[in-house]
Amino acid sequence: MAIIIKIHTLLLALFFFCQSLSGQKIDDILNSPVTDKQKADTLLSIGKKYHMRFKVDSALLVFEKGLSYAKKTGDPTLVAIYYIVTSRTYRLQGKSQTALETIRKATPYISTKTPEGTLENYFLNTGHYFKDLSISDSALYYYGETEKLNNKYFPYENWVVYESMAGIFAENLAWDKAEEYYLKGYAITKAGNKRADHGVILVMLGNLYVMANKPDKFTNLLNEYELFMSASRKNLLQDPVHNMLFLDWSKYSLEQKVVFLEKAKKKNLENGYQEGAEACNLYLSMAFEEAKLYDKALEYLKENYQSNRSGIDLYYKHINLRHIYRIQKKAAMEVAALKTAEELLSLIAKLSDASSKEITLNLEKKYETEKKEKEIALLNSNNELARKEIALLNSQKKLIDIELLRQLDIQKALARENELMDSVVKGEKAYSISVTREKEKEAALNAALGRENILKAGELDKEKSLRQVLIGGASLLLVAVGIILFQFRKQRLKSYVIQKQSDDLQVLMKEIHHRVKNNLQVISSLLDLQSLTIADNQASEAVKEGKNRVQSMALIHQNLYSEGNIKGIKTKDYISNLLQSLCDSYNITNDKVKIKTDIDDLNLDVDTMIPLGLVLNELVSNSLKYAFKDGRQGELSIILKEKAQHLLLKVSDNGTGYPDGLNVKESKSFGMKMIRAFAQKLKAKLDVYNHNGAVVEMQITKYNLA
Repeated sequence: MAIIIKIHTLLLALFFFCQSLSGQKIDDILNSPVTDKQKADTLLSIGKKYHMRFKVDSALLVFEKGLSYAKKTGDPTLVAIYYIVTSRTYRLQGKSQTALETIRKATPYISTKTPEGTLENYFLNTGHYFKDLSISDSALYYYGETEKLNNKYFPYENWVVYESMAGIFAENLAWDKAEEYYLKGYAITKAGNKRADHGVILVMLGNLYVMANKPDKFTNLLNEYELFMSASRKNLLQDPVHNMLFLDWSKYSLEQKVVFLEKAKKKNLENGYQEGAEACNLYLSMAFEEAKLYDKALEYLKENYQSNRSGIDLYYKHINLRHIYRIQKKAAMEVAALKTAEELLSLIAKLSDASSKEITLNLEKKYETEKKEKEIALLNSNNELARKEIALLNSQKKLIDIELLRQLDIQKALARENELMDSVVKGEKAYSISVTREKEKEAALNAALGRENILKAGELDKEKSLRQVLIGGASLLLVAVGIILFQFRKQRLKSYVIQKQSDDLQVLMKEIHHRVKNNLQVISSLLDLQSLTIADNQASEAVKEGKNRVQSMALIHQNLYSEGNIKGIKTKDYISNLLQSLCDSYNITNDKVKIKTDIDDLNLDVDTMIPLGLVLNELVSNSLKYAFKDGRQGELSIILKEKAQHLLLKVSDNGTGYPDGLNVKESKSFGMKMIRAFAQKLKAKLDVYNHNGAVVEMQITKYNLA
């Protein structure tokens, strides 16, 4: 029997054989005279040890205390690491939604300065949680981000990414795509020569070949697996942690298996590790199934089915029901198997509804998260600008202080000079008094020197005023330059934010159209499958027509996200794809009906293209179904031309034509009612007549180009 259990989950379930955790008391650490950083680092180490022993309740308690100290340190990387390891512990409890919400709290602490190892853990674990919640597109996105980071820094670690991506494709029965990624991981682990990692890939790839019914490839892989096994000589029951992956259960009795797995289950339940206990239940069920003790096997499966995690995880519930149904069929429990099959069908419908709700919820969360991230980035940018502006003002203030000190020194020098001059004048006056009038000439000379000094003082005052004016002008010019530079940077930042928002909206619209297309494709496939189960030909045909109408709308959304034009539809490409889809649906080949088209290369708005596509779908379907019933070869012509003030749509064939006396306005057929309704919506003139076959013309006046 192919092993369907997730290998990593089983390895975790048996990890309780590791050495016990150090006996250091947490209270002693918290009360010790060390820094918040040392406390946070120590608690992180202890919490990880509890996590590795699957004591999830203890690990969560330690991480909660350590997170408060990590936030006090102001280290964003340490805070992000705490949120990441806490989310991983929630996953051990089977709470993937809580794990996703927890790791999202690390987003504001992630930046370009975050170490590559922490960033890799953030991307990889986010992808795991989306995978657990069956949100495959988001999971693949984060695995892709992890792959790009690993290619640059940790190439070997990409084997985990490829194994996870392969698992997504295998769950969706895309065997070739799953094989492609398993082989990528296989190439990495084989070259890396790490036995445990390579063993995981060998087992997963072997399971894939069994489920995909590829016996030749499974045989080749089995030869390598046997050589791989022969290299190990350990007693696997004594060393289950490192060798459980390669355990050959055929060598041990049923009693040995039960004792071993019951012990593992009991230990996991004591540690609050529900997912590990359920993995043990699944292995116990397989052991009893192999021994053909079907009642005992069903007992363990039903215990998983009734667990708390099964109540909230519909996908997990679906897996357990499938195992129960298989064993009931083996045990010939037909009545119970029929009841289980009915419950499976009901659960599939719930899964479909839950998937749609989860897509909407995650889009909203994604939008809110990105919005908050942008607000934080904008606030940080504003803070940086404010800091630079303050630094500029401080530098200007320093220049002004220096200039004031310089002016003060000049004034002091002038005062000292004036005092000196006054003392000289006084001395000369005393000298003139002491001498005779003979010194009057010398006194007159001194008076002249005094007048000269006054003139020089006036010139110095003028020079000082001019210098102050020049300094003031230079200061004003510097302030003006600073204001201009600030406004320029502010405007450039606004332009960048607007462009970033526009790009994000473009990506969001593409993702929305992608998901709408996928949902319409699922509806189309379900209608196609339903038509195969309806015995009434008329009802089956009606369901098939509904499927074609849904397919015509799905093609529109496919064009919107694949061509990068989220507002308009290229008419040539769309009509070509629609015709091909209808021919495939009605099994029409070119030798039966030759299709001619004359279509202008227009780019029509979505609101115009949807009703136009549904009208085309109806008219072409009518021609393919009714025009050539006698089996003769025929021709079908489609014309779409832009004329003056209107669009001309003409669909004609050379078949049997419409019945005589057909009144378009009073026809009660659903198809004709729908054509009339869309013609009214497009404000189109509708003409239906026979001319060497059936002809329908529409002159559309209400249309918009993208």
